[in-house]
Parts: sequence; structure tokens; C-alpha cells
Amino acid sequence: MNTPVYRRLLLGLKVGISFFMLFVIYRKVSGVEQFVGSLDAFTSRFSGGNLALIIAVVLLMPINWSLEAIKWKLLLKHSAHFKLGEAMRSVLGGLSIGFATPARVGEFAGRVMFLHRGERVDGIYLSAIGGLAQSIVTFFTALFMLRFYAGNSNVFFSAYSYVAFAVLASVMIAVYISFEQVVVWLRGHVGFFKEYVIDVSKTPHRNDKWLVFLTSIVRYWVYVLQYYLLMRFIGIQADVFQMIAAISLILFLQSVSPLIPLTDMTVRGGIALLVLNNYGTYMTMGIFMVPVMLWAINLLIPAIIGYFYILKLQPDDTVQ
Repeated sequence: MNTPVYRRLLLGLKVGISFFMLFVIYRKVSGVEQFVGSLDAFTSRFSGGNLALIIAVVLLMPINWSLEAIKWKLLLKHSAHFKLGEAMRSVLGGLSIGFATPARVGEFAGRVMFLHRGERVDGIYLSAIGGLAQSIVTFFTALFMLRFYAGNSNVFFSAYSYVAFAVLASVMIAVYISFEQVVVWLRGHVGFFKEYVIDVSKTPHRNDKWLVFLTSIVRYWVYVLQYYLLMRFIGIQADVFQMIAAISLILFLQSVSPLIPLTDMTVRGGIALLVLNNYGTYMTMGIFMVPVMLWAINLLIPAIIGYFYILKLQPDDTVQ
């Protein structure tokens, strides 16, 4: 693609992201009007030691995304040479674009904008590996912690579901560990992949993949800790294992829900209300606001920062 055309496309993308992000934020905020009558009870929690919990959640946010940047750097180790700061810029830029797409699928495309033209296809495959590692952690943790869930788990899972999810998790781990063999098979059996499949020499080595997996585990528990602190903030004082089990179930259901940009905040709140309904109706507003606050801290703020990285992006930064 010639540079003048690419400049116009990049400018159009920047303008489009600006307007769509503002529209998404407006629709998401206006979508919780039915809960305004309960805001006084919720905002009364912002005092004293309760405020310290919110501060702790905010301070964990950069740790959360730093871990994701470390993962991205590890994944690109044999494909592109990124410094940690460059990896963070790529991750937050991708988040800014993914912010306005269903299930944040645009995040992959956003990340590879910060790669050179010849590295972008590789970047999409490598993003998928990192996403698979995070999904495996989410699935396994939810299955393990379900035994501690205080609610009626049969509402969500049956014995058949346990078997199905165990099989799915096993397949995911096998694909993750043997990704190179899967790539070779795709290249030999699927015509599309013969030209566009990643060179297996550019995929992370086994030790790197285990480091990516370990980083995914740590990042997951940082996110769980943020959720736990917010649940304590609204006044839930249940057994710690019950609370973590509920959080892991919420994160699992969120991960398999086809979240749409204009409704995902409502969906997140609805899932939390469904899982935590045994804590009493008097906490309805607080329960709903936990994922909303986490969305604002972990997604909205970093996405805005990532948008400024995109604004600074120039064609010469991305095209060889």
C-alpha cells in the first residue's frame, strides 16, 4: 500500500475511533439509568477504609496491563523485537480499538498496527496464542473453584457440562502446547493457510510458552483480586473461597458471552447479579456496579491512554 493512501486510511481510522469511542461511552453510561435511584446507597460506601479498597484496585490496573505487555513481548520474541515500553504501547493501542468491537476482537488488529507490515500476520497468530493461554486459565479456574460456590451450581452446570468443559480444556492445552504441529497440519490440509500461516520458527519456544502461561495465571489472579476488593467494598463479607468461586464463575461466563460494545456493561452487570443473587436484593445496585467499576478502571482508562498512542502512530512507524 502506498504511503499517501495509507496516511488517509490511518487518519480515517483515528477519526472513526474518536467518534465511536465517545458514542460507546455515552451509550454504556446511559444504559444504567434504571439504577440511578439506588446510587445514594452505593456512593455512601466511598468513605474511610472503603476508599482505600478502590485505590488498591486502581493501583493494580497498571500491574494487570504490564503483565499483558510482558506476555506480548514474550510472544513476539522470535518474530519482532519489542522493548517492554513498545509492547505496552501496542497492547494499549489494541485495547483502544478492541474497546469498540464485539468481544474485543478488534484488539488483535489494533496490536498489529504497531508492527511492521511484514510482521502483522505473524502478530495475529501470536495474539491468538496469548488469548488461548488466558482462556485456559479462565476455564480451569472456574471448574476447580465451582465446588466452593455458595449458590446452586446446578443452575449453571450439570455432570455432562463438567465432562464437556474438561474435554474442551484438555483440547485447548494440547493445541497450546503443540501449536507448531497444529500449524504444520493446517498448512498441509487447509489451502488458505498455505500462504498465510506463520513460520513455526517465529512461534514461542516451549519454555517461552510456559512463561506466557505462567504470566496468564498471575494476571488472572490480579484481576480476581481487583474483583474481590470491589466486592468487599460494597459490603459482601462471605467466605473468601466462596467469593473467589463466584468471581471465577463470573469471569468464565463473561468470557463465553458474545459481548457487544453497546451492551457489554449491562451484560457484565447482569452476569454478576445472576451469580451473586444469594447475597440479597439490598445489594443489587452494588453488585451491578462492581463489574461497571472494573470496566471503567481496567478497560476505559487504559483504552483512552491507548487512543493517544494511536493518535501518535505514523505510517512510517508501521510500514517498512
